Amino acid sequence: MSKISTRLIATSLALGLCTWSGTAHAANLNLCGGSPGGLWSLLGAGLDSAAKAADPNTTITYQTSSGGYANVVQVTKKKCDLGIIHVGEGVQATKGRTPFKSPVSDFRVLMVMYDWAPMQWIATKAFADKHGIKSLADIKAKKPAIRLILNRRGILPSQLGELNLKAAGVTLDDITKWGGKIEFQGSKNASEIMQNGRADLWANAVFVGSGKIRQAAKSVTLTLLQLPQASIDAAVKEFVAQPWTIKAGGYAWQKEAIKTHAARAVLIVAKDMPDDKAYALTKAVVTNSGKVQGVHKAMKGFTPKLMGGLTELPYHPGAIKAYK
Repeated sequence: MSKISTRLIATSLALGLCTWSGTAHAANLNLCGGSPGGLWSLLGAGLDSAAKAADPNTTITYQTSSGGYANVVQVTKKKCDLGIIHVGEGVQATKGRTPFKSPVSDFRVLMVMYDWAPMQWIATKAFADKHGIKSLADIKAKKPAIRLILNRRGILPSQLGELNLKAAGVTLDDITKWGGKIEFQGSKNASEIMQNGRADLWANAVFVGSGKIRQAAKSVTLTLLQLPQASIDAAVKEFVAQPWTIKAGGYAWQKEAIKTHAARAVLIVAKDMPDDKAYALTKAVVTNSGKVQGVHKAMKGFTPKLMGGLTELPYHPGAIKAYK
């Protein structure tokens, strides 16, 4: 797996050298992802490795970003050649919903990166047992003082967390009114806060077996909460999530199956990227999909069938040609 470069390629952008032809000459592409060291940075490394397997002179440079909504803007404004976004974020963009003021449609999908990142509500077992909470629906009835962690504001996992609660009859104002506290943190900080015993409940959309969750479980006994059907239905309707079941044993301490929903992520480019460039990049990843599979054990399902199987957002014509 290629190392993730942290160098920006501003010089290449300024000179207009961010090109891809699939032939043996240098191509520098920058990829807007998310936080440094997170899952999306690993995907960036896998894409770089796959592109290099097709053309050793090609470099895909991962660039940190505030998340998928920002990446839609960065790609459409040509400040990033490639961007990773959640499908739900792309749908919100095309419909002009918050945070967008009007529909944004100048981007196209090259490939689905994954569709198996379930929303996980991770509670300390001590807190869940003390208040008799097994499902998100129990929070409304019990009204406990919860120290809650949601992901950073302005990205899909955080919105999903608020929506899950709202559909279960609980608002963020309710939590503070009951004496609780809410923090908005990325996975690394959230895991550390859980380990230090400074939070009772943490919500995030990540792979089952997430290292950050497993790391927290070394310091405190954890459990997963069930999602009520209303919360699942709301996520499917609002953000085109898909119903998901985390099978028992997903973690060593998880004894029963958990009903929830899963987020999906895609790689996007500007709508007007030349067809041959979109084709060559997609073809390189199709041909070398194993390079992306190798970045994380959960990525074994990354296949050409998955890559080309989205229906909610339009594909780039060059990508369609590659799949055909």
